[in-house]
Amino acid sequence: MTTAAAGVLALGVLAGCSSEAAEPLTKPPYTVDSIRFGLVSPSDLGEGAIEIKDNGHSSHVVNTPPNSIPTCPYVQRSDDVKVDVEPAVEPVGGNPTGRFIVAPQLVGTSSLPVVTQGAVVFQSSALADDTMNTVVAESAKCPEAFGVLGGPPSVVGAYKVGSRPIEMDGWKGFAQHLVHTSPPEVNPETYDDLITVVVHKANAIIYVGYAQIKAVGQRADSDEKVKALMKTTLARLG
Repeated sequence: MTTAAAGVLALGVLAGCSSEAAEPLTKPPYTVDSIRFGLVSPSDLGEGAIEIKDNGHSSHVVNTPPNSIPTCPYVQRSDDVKVDVEPAVEPVGGNPTGRFIVAPQLVGTSSLPVVTQGAVVFQSSALADDTMNTVVAESAKCPEAFGVLGGPPSVVGAYKVGSRPIEMDGWKGFAQHLVHTSPPEVNPETYDDLITVVVHKANAIIYVGYAQIKAVGQRADSDEKVKALMKTTLARLG
């Protein structure tokens, strides 16, 4: 079991993407319901995908509250980070959708991705702006590399992190790319390829984590695939 999939497996269920153009289902100001209808659905990923609500702390693997916004996944398990950085920000004054996972029932190198997503809707755009500024500032502290020596075998290993700004359909934020490799004695065959996108528009902030298990030597391509998926999702949200 690898890092990106472990949280879903622990829940007893595990979550390709549609490139079809989507008609807007809603527009600002957003509500919790309108955002929920616009997020990634099983049909966006393809046949075999199902959806569940994560009522725990991501099965205690990522170990962040389900109403939080990710800033630096897995860093709280690190043994060598020298800066004070949080893996997620818990917003104040917003209405969360909760965290939802869209995934296949079995995860592997040839399966669909695992998508972990959620959003927070605020009473005003100003509150959303302030929260997004906090999220961006915290994510900027995420180190380019860190290691995890202890814990479940699925999280042990080396982590490489990169981030870039993103803007699509008026939504602005960042895409953070995390690659996790296990020690050879733990898992010499695969690595985790995870993209976390956090974007903001009007009175809402949404996040989508797109995780794949790749064979060692196989090119990481989650960045390209999540871009196509977000194009569909954000077009629906207007």
